[in-house]
Amino acid sequence: KIRKMTFLGNWQKTTKSLQERFTHLLGKELMADMVFLVGPNEIRIPGHRLVLSVNSHEFFNVLYHLRPDRMELRIEDVSVGVFMRFLEYCYTGHVHMEMDKVFDVLKLAMRFEMRHLEGVCVNFVARQLKSENCLRFLNKSWKLNCLRLIHKCQEHLAENFCDVLSNNRLSADFPELPHGAVKWIVELETLQCDEKSLFEAVMLWARRECIRTGMPVGPQNMRTALGDTIYQIRFPTMTTQEFAECTKKYPELLSADEMTKITVFGNVPTAKVRFNKNPRLEATFTSLYIDNGIQEVATIRRITKGHRVYDDHNRHGIRLTSSRRINVFGFGIIAKEGKSIYGKCSLWDAEFCFQFPDVKPDIRRKLWENYEIIYVIFKNPLTLESSTPYELSFFNCANVCCVEEIVRETVRKEEITFRFEKFQDFAAIPALLYRILA
Repeated sequence: KIRKMTFLGNWQKTTKSLQERFTHLLGKELMADMVFLVGPNEIRIPGHRLVLSVNSHEFFNVLYHLRPDRMELRIEDVSVGVFMRFLEYCYTGHVHMEMDKVFDVLKLAMRFEMRHLEGVCVNFVARQLKSENCLRFLNKSWKLNCLRLIHKCQEHLAENFCDVLSNNRLSADFPELPHGAVKWIVELETLQCDEKSLFEAVMLWARRECIRTGMPVGPQNMRTALGDTIYQIRFPTMTTQEFAECTKKYPELLSADEMTKITVFGNVPTAKVRFNKNPRLEATFTSLYIDNGIQEVATIRRITKGHRVYDDHNRHGIRLTSSRRINVFGFGIIAKEGKSIYGKCSLWDAEFCFQFPDVKPDIRRKLWENYEIIYVIFKNPLTLESSTPYELSFFNCANVCCVEEIVRETVRKEEITFRFEKFQDFAAIPALLYRILA
């Protein structure tokens, strides 16, 4: 005869869903066939190999190779509270996440190769990202080598780095970053900030690194701490005054030969210089209201604060080729702050030509002192095929400023490359709104 185990209660009958039934097993001895020893005090938490192995192949490999007389697994570097949140997800598919526990839960998710839980953690952190915590989140993500979360931090930094640099947490958070993270930031093509402000943040890190390693704090030792990262500081894109302020504040950081070459580059853009001389792209995404909905489109800017702007010019143009098939939603031009603009535009290649009637700007963005970048939005986006040259022109216009012709001729941005050429005697169109098509 089979004797009923009535002392356990008929919980299977009273629970309404599979999730509730597994929740009933969470942390209980009932049907447990292994034990976790959690934290420095080795708190015993029962586990069920089948449930855990369904969540993680890593659990399967470990738990089904334990000795029958030693069914224990140590988890030493997390608290019991964190581990119970982790188990909560394993048993129920849901987890009550909190900011003070999410990175430890993420660490466990990555250790046991639970991509689904990793995604839950990444999305939770991404929703909390702000300029005042982005560097701290990047620091933790970098130490965990969580590429998905690093990418989320990159997206925020690219658009909000000015706010990050002006935040009162900067002096505490930036110097705590690993060297690799600092180099990664400095190498980013898309950062919405001026180069001098980025340079000052990097020098905060170099000062702290000298202290950490026991070197006397000084420009030469700070350069030693930076290593090759120094060459990604884009001194050639600074204004003459900005560069002079940097070299005055940190004498002997650069050699006399380096300073001479950077100064010459300001007047002769073809001069050779070892430092990265490409202006950063200052914006990444813009929200547009298109077809009764909001769309996020990417923005390319080919200019920086170091470019000179001249008065009105009535013809602006650009010849471009893209490595990917794209939709173009509009373009950006520069005007003095508060000025109204108007004009006509056309787009053509060898097979077709579109000419648009008078266009009106839809979006204005502060560029730098006394100037705005104004985005002219097409009524309908235009599809440009890959590897096909197109000419975009804006003519018969007024109140549109001209940018000097030191603009980037090749722009590489994540998965796409743009090539630009001079367009007759037209002034350069400095910005483009686009979206990559499948």
